Amino acid sequence: MTIDVQATDLDFQTPCLVVPIWQDEPLGGIAAELNEKLNGLVAEIQSDDGFKGAVGETRVLYTNGAIGPSRAILVGLGKREKVSSASLRKAAAKAARGVRAIKRSSFAFVVPQIENLETARVAQCLIEGAMLGLHLFHDFKTDPEIKAQTQIESITLLGDDLGNLQRGAQSGHMRSEANIRAREWVNLPSNFKSPQLLAEIAQRIAADNGLRCEVWDEKKIVEERMLALHAVGMGSDNPPRFIILEHAPAGTENDAPLILVGKGMTFDTGGYSIKPATGMEDMKDDMGGAAAVLGAMSALRLLQPPKRIIGLVASAENMINGRAQRPGDIVTARNGKTIEVLNTDAEGRLILADALSYACELKPEKIIDLATLTGAIGVALGQEAAGLFCNNDELAAQVQAAGETSGERVWRFPLWDEYRDHIKGTVSDVKNIGIERRAGSIAAAVFLEKFVADGIPWAHLDIAAVAFIREDRPLVQRGATGFGVGLLLELLKDF
Repeated sequence: MTIDVQATDLDFQTPCLVVPIWQDEPLGGIAAELNEKLNGLVAEIQSDDGFKGAVGETRVLYTNGAIGPSRAILVGLGKREKVSSASLRKAAAKAARGVRAIKRSSFAFVVPQIENLETARVAQCLIEGAMLGLHLFHDFKTDPEIKAQTQIESITLLGDDLGNLQRGAQSGHMRSEANIRAREWVNLPSNFKSPQLLAEIAQRIAADNGLRCEVWDEKKIVEERMLALHAVGMGSDNPPRFIILEHAPAGTENDAPLILVGKGMTFDTGGYSIKPATGMEDMKDDMGGAAAVLGAMSALRLLQPPKRIIGLVASAENMINGRAQRPGDIVTARNGKTIEVLNTDAEGRLILADALSYACELKPEKIIDLATLTGAIGVALGQEAAGLFCNNDELAAQVQAAGETSGERVWRFPLWDEYRDHIKGTVSDVKNIGIERRAGSIAAAVFLEKFVADGIPWAHLDIAAVAFIREDRPLVQRGATGFGVGLLLELLKDF
């Protein structure tokens, strides 16, 4: 998809012109001009057809040669005092889907002027909303009609501040492409996806972005004392991999890095603590954290953060065979702590234990991990936010602010001492589950905390409920959301 910016002009040559409308306001600017050119049609639609301009509300107009574009789409922005990055993304997504519905392959969007949002931010949100709202995962569809579905080839933003429009459009394009890459990886069925594939994806990312990449196979994983990661992957014919990606601009090679850690379970049966059959088909999403980290790292060539960034992915497949770990087994993580595996379906925290231990050895400035870790987080927050667990107030505030800006909300949970008692081991240092039906997401977080060295700022994002959704929404069809990519890129921009 190509993205362009041009000066506002009702006669701009485009198959479809998208015109924003504010709710409960008189027509102004380009909307008023369009209304005049169409002999009052816009005002008539407002007064007679029930079009109020609510966020994402659309109407298609036939212009009959009165202006350059043959079609125009009115899209509601809602009330001016309530406009936000999120509402702009939603409106753009609805408008872009409307363009596709009338089988136009390109369109122009008139960029509204908004007092409390910079022009570049508005442009970024409009491109993000349009691109993410248009994304479809049809890789395995064979129906010719679906294959022939209109693809949007270009979007043009129309406005007056062309420099800031261009800057915002480029940022939105970069972030959207990174998010879509993450979605594609998560949506890929597990018979096409393995720990080795994630390693190959990382190697391609490194080649495209000038990063260093190192991949540890199962032999190296054992040699490096990552025995928790190894134990999780023992039951699969697809052996585990540990992936290291590093962005280190000249002169930063020895600086304390920001480390991103992603959980990369390419499929999770639950092991011998096997999952119910219902819903297991969606466990291809259990590498959503890894996809977020890889997606963010894939955009570094364009983002060009000046500091050292390291992405770590621990990847395995949790299957059952004669070698698979059993409930009651005890494994030793890289940092020497012993873990009693009371439930083999609590495997994500095991592979992250080794990844976090390794991350701490690199003496980072801060660590952020993302993981589809617990079903309990969805009980607490639904699919509206990820759970945030953090040992540092400043880092927690940075993550929360980044999530608000990117449209990926997080909600912070406590890490009180009483919760740490939940995962104390009886015959080992720790056990991998807490007390049944009590604070399951917090128990998982305090388990991970055991593998973070004292004094290192660390944030854990439990994205289990938001990485993959089961119904269509304005910015995503049923399936992977790419949650976390935008949040990480927002953090990296200011790191």
